[in-house]
Amino acid sequence: MRRRITALSLFAVTALAPVLATSTPAHATPTLQIVYSNLPYEICLSFGRSGVETGRWQTWWCSTHYPQNAPNYYTYDMWAYVN
Repeated sequence: MRRRITALSLFAVTALAPVLATSTPAHATPTLQIVYSNLPYEICLSFGRSGVETGRWQTWWCSTHYPQNAPNYYTYDMWAYVN
């Protein structure tokens, strides 16, 4: 009887392992990412607000970026904490 219970328990754990490993816990820590790069300032602001409205992120900001092909001209990168 114990062998059956052990075998069934082992089977249940191995069957559920892929599901448990791929599911995201509710308290997952968001990761900091560059979401968009080389944007004009107005577009960076628009994308940031849009992400908040759709629930993709809560914290975001735009930072300046100097492309190598135009060092005197800068664009913006949009950063966000993404789940």
